Amino acid sequence: MEFYILINNIKEGPYTIEELHHKNINTKTMIWRVGFTNWLPAHQVPELSDILSSLPPDPLPPPPKTWLIESILVTCFCCLPFGIVGIINATKVETLYNNGNYKLALEQSNQAKKWTLWGFFIMLAFWIIYLFIIGIALIIDSM
Repeated sequence: MEFYILINNIKEGPYTIEELHHKNINTKTMIWRVGFTNWLPAHQVPELSDILSSLPPDPLPPPPKTWLIESILVTCFCCLPFGIVGIINATKVETLYNNGNYKLALEQSNQAKKWTLWGFFIMLAFWIIYLFIIGIALIIDSM
């Protein structure tokens, strides 16, 4: 059985299974052979399971930002409810990442970011409005 592979979107092959052992394929390498209607990732081709089982797992991307310090600062100095929700989400990021669940870790990171920034900007808007009102009151009082 002969296989074709896509390397940098260039079709290479045909290769036998023995020849594929010497190619730098991974679980995401796109494979096609006679009988396939479409190109498939290598992990979906049963004939390649022996080759793929000898490969190390794909590395995870770098861990997402936790937003923990920022959440704590927002909780202490700005907006308690938003900061607490930010802390709750931020504390989950590292554990999820270390357990290999990058997608959920990234989702928790985005949630922590959202709540932390909301808390910061709401308090910033509050202080701007407060200082504006105080300024107006001082101007009116000095007249």
